[in-house]
Amino acid sequence: MARVGAVMMMKDRLVDQAKKLASSGPFVRLVSNDRVMKLATGLMDARGRLQAAGVRASEALDILWNGYELPTIDPALDDSMPVHDAGAPRERPQRPAGGSAGTNGAHAAHAGGEGSTSGAHGRAAGATNGAAHGSTNSAAKQSVEGDEAESAGGDGRAATSGYKPDAGSAEAKLATQMASRTSLSRLGGRDVFEKCFKFMTADNARAMGVYPFFRPLDFNQGPEAQLEGRRVTMFGSNNYLGLTTHPKVREAARQAIDKYGTSMTGSRLVNGSMRLHNELEEKLAAYHGKEAGLVFTTGYQVNIATISALLSNKRCVAVIDKDDHASIYDGVRLSLATGARMVRYKHNDPASLDAALSELPETEGALVITDGVFSAQGEIANLPGIVEVVKKHKARILVDDAHALGVIGPGGRGTAAHFGISDQVDLMGGTFSKSLASIGGWLVGERKVLDYIQHFASSFLFAASAAPPCVAAAMAALEVMQEEPWRQEKLRENFTYMRNELRRLGFELGKTETAVIPIYIRDDLKTVMMWKSLLDEHSIYVNPFITPGVPPKQQVLRTSYMATHERHHLDQALSAFEKVGKKFGVI
Repeated sequence: MARVGAVMMMKDRLVDQAKKLASSGPFVRLVSNDRVMKLATGLMDARGRLQAAGVRASEALDILWNGYELPTIDPALDDSMPVHDAGAPRERPQRPAGGSAGTNGAHAAHAGGEGSTSGAHGRAAGATNGAAHGSTNSAAKQSVEGDEAESAGGDGRAATSGYKPDAGSAEAKLATQMASRTSLSRLGGRDVFEKCFKFMTADNARAMGVYPFFRPLDFNQGPEAQLEGRRVTMFGSNNYLGLTTHPKVREAARQAIDKYGTSMTGSRLVNGSMRLHNELEEKLAAYHGKEAGLVFTTGYQVNIATISALLSNKRCVAVIDKDDHASIYDGVRLSLATGARMVRYKHNDPASLDAALSELPETEGALVITDGVFSAQGEIANLPGIVEVVKKHKARILVDDAHALGVIGPGGRGTAAHFGISDQVDLMGGTFSKSLASIGGWLVGERKVLDYIQHFASSFLFAASAAPPCVAAAMAALEVMQEEPWRQEKLRENFTYMRNELRRLGFELGKTETAVIPIYIRDDLKTVMMWKSLLDEHSIYVNPFITPGVPPKQQVLRTSYMATHERHHLDQALSAFEKVGKKFGVI
């Protein structure tokens, strides 16, 4: 590497000398300008090749020394992707008459170009993205990173204080591996399985007994569960209203099996539709005050199907919050294959959204997509500000209310109802797997729009329909939500109590306002070790979020709360959090 660096420095000096000679009178008389330019260009090309070789050599050494990591799970967490700056809106450009030959900005970002920016910065005359926007986007990226580093006023103390493993210990080795890794997704070759056999991080964590994922429960009874033969108190479930064990919900599932069997074994398009689907769609639409509803097999499928069906050509743009859910990103990914574009705006920032929409040509239509409640932060979207910008630019909006349904808004109707603007939101969707105590997904909006989606969304057309017991359970849960409003009130009481008490203890919680409360740890190993201590020593089950599932310095223990948690459950958890937080130097 030192040799490569020395050669590159030598080439830099030669280029500088060539430029000086080119500007001198005697040299110009002896050598033509053309020859000088060829010489300088050749030297610069050689320098570029050496730089590329140096990068490849550095990556190879990093692989040999540090091992591998999982590829980034959620592209929302990839800070190399451009985020639109919230500067003053610029004059709306017009698309060139000949169309655009440029590479999509999202693809350019994935290619790793430092100067690449979002497609919204212009696609004129075959240019990927102009250098004129590079500095703007760089400033936006720095601003976003600064926001993340100071999440909700955090001072970053959790990342540096307290617990440190002994040098040379197995924990220290795992910490080193977690801290410096090279993405497996870049590993190529003749065998596409090669990366699978070189991925060792999970194996090492399992061997140490600190692997926190894919742990099978023996049974689950809402706030309490059994894991590997012992009782634990559950603070990792999204069973917000505690309806998975409700007698009415269970009985509805049993009756549906008796009437329809366990599955319709077909897609909604052909033999997979049943009256239960239609009945639930009507009830969901009425509940949200919309014309029509559509039931999906999973919540993930809702975003994939809706986005890919609506953004189906090069005149469509997905404008998404930087921290949107992975299902939204995957839906956009499908749309990119048809020529659509993606633009990201800064998290929960209407000004950034306004700047992004201001740059779209008049010939392009935009669908703005945001989470109603952000799943990792528990933060409520600034929906009034976002909707105002959407209306200003005559765009459309889709709100993913997976973590809002049953939690906020009158009657648990979600984010738009929480702000009293349900009539101003075009599409609202979500999942059955949280407050509705089942598995499946839902979408509500205008009848003609939903009819188009069900005819043009491949992931809806070619997937088996939601199973009868799942649909029946979700419908019963929707009824219980409205019949027993005390559940939403108790849920709010529980998460408000926990939020206040955790902050009193000194934990950093971010901007949470809902039943999702993240406890910021800001260190991979410490997060995993705290999770293990809570589980092994105190029988408290929480969810650890570590890289690459979250950005560096954003690692959290994510806790979720239920209406069926009793005060003794909460106090047990608070006692455990205090002891473990002090043990690892987080408080």
